[in-house]
This record gives sequence, structure tokens and C-alpha cells, in this order.
Amino acid sequence: MAEEKRKLHIRPGQIAVHVVIIILLFLVLFPFYILIVNSFKLPKDILVNPFSFPGTAEVPMVLGAYGTAWGYIKNYLWNSVVVAFLEIAGVLIVASVAAYGFARFRFIGKNIFFTIFLSFMMIPGILTLAPQYALVYSTFGMGQKYSGVVLPAIAGGLPVGIFLIRTFFAGVPDSIFEAAELDGASHFRRFLMMAVPLSLPILFTIGLSTLLGAWNDIIWARLILYGKENLYTISVGVFVVFNSDTNKSITDTVIYAGYCIASLPLVIAFCFTSKQFIKGLTTGAIKM
Repeated sequence: MAEEKRKLHIRPGQIAVHVVIIILLFLVLFPFYILIVNSFKLPKDILVNPFSFPGTAEVPMVLGAYGTAWGYIKNYLWNSVVVAFLEIAGVLIVASVAAYGFARFRFIGKNIFFTIFLSFMMIPGILTLAPQYALVYSTFGMGQKYSGVVLPAIAGGLPVGIFLIRTFFAGVPDSIFEAAELDGASHFRRFLMMAVPLSLPILFTIGLSTLLGAWNDIIWARLILYGKENLYTISVGVFVVFNSDTNKSITDTVIYAGYCIASLPLVIAFCFTSKQFIKGLTTGAIKM
């Protein structure tokens, strides 16, 4: 009996923590609830009560808004898929190769170069927005092109990527690489067949973070792609189209439905990579 009482004993601190978590969870999920339920209502019903659940006996749930929204944003969605894929591939390839060099090679000034890379993490991106725009748009002539969006994003993601991946590569025991070297494996083979598979959790973490940045970026993509509507990413396209006063068919219901469609790919991506993502975060926290 004493053991059962000890197991069932709940301390006040635990209750307080759970209450805070529940409140935070409510604050996070409630806006999504409003977004989803209003995407199934008529515009007049949203004005009456934006918090009520959609559908009544007189007015059933509305699905037509999703078809209308899809017609407006499907091209922007595809553009974001292309941009996100290029950014993820670029960041992971360049950062992993550079991190392997910092972790497994010895050369003069290695620590100095690595410190310089880390220092770039301390510079807020907004401070370099104007000079970066002048460099990309005017000097390199990459305005209104995917390259103007993708290449600066890859460069911006490298410092964090190199830092995290190098930490994982450095944590792999030297004996594993030495055994592979004795078997005649080249550095490229050791990198591709050993270092990368062992570091998949952090690669998934960086890849998902890069996906979030590419999908949600609106300021830089808007600046570079301005005037080239057929290349707009989903964030820019939704902002421009749904804030336009010229098209009266875009109702509040269509806007909510468009936001739901735009968010769905990120939810699906997280569902498939959440295990590796969380593993990469927790393992990285232990190593660092």
C-alpha cells in the first residue's frame, strides 16, 4: 500500500508544469482551429461566429472554397517545392562536405576558418538584406530568377549546417574511419558510406529546418521575384493574390482554405520526418 501511495503521489510542481503546457498548447492550436473551421463555412457565417464549428442542418459544410483556392495557388505551390528542394539539396551537400573536412582533415588555420563560419551565425539577416539585394540583383543579375532566391538561402544556411554536422562527424569514433582506411576506402567512400549514414538524424533536422525557411520566406523571395508572378513561391503568391482587391471571388472562406492548403505540405513533411528530427535535436543537445 505504501508503494502504491508513493507511485500515485503527484507533486504541486508537476501540476503547475502540466497546466502551463496545456495553456501553451491551447494558444498554439487554437489559431489552427479557427483556420480550419472557417475554411468550411460560408463568408456570412464567419462574420456571425468565427469560432463555431462548421455545418448545420440548414447550411452544411462547404468544400467549394478548397477548389477555388487550389486554382489560385497550385502553381505557387509547385514553385515552392522546386525552391525548397534546391535549397535543401544545396545546404545538405555543401554543409556535409565542408563539415567532413573540418572534422576529419588537418590543415593550417582550420580552427580560424571554423570560427569565422560560426561568427556568421551571430549576424542578423536583416542587416545584410540591402547589400545582399544589391549584390544578387544588380551585380550578379539574378533578379526574377530562382537562382537569386536559392543561392543566398543556401549560403545563409551553411554556418548552422556546418556547425551541427561537424559536431556529429567529430563524435564518430576514429577507430571506425581508421578501420575503413586500412581496408582501402578513400575519403569520399568513408564520407558517403560511413559519415553520412551515421549522421542521418542531424541531416533530417537541418533539412526540415531548411524546408521551413524556404516555404515561409516572403521578404527575400518577394524582393527578388517582384514582377515575375509565374515564379512566385507559395508565401509570396498567397500574400499577393489574397490581398488583391481586384478579384471579388476571393472570399474569406477561400483565403482560409488557401492557407490550409499551403500549410499541408509542411505538416506531411513533419509527419514523415518527425522521428529523425527529434532524434537529431536530442542527440545534438547531448553532444554539444
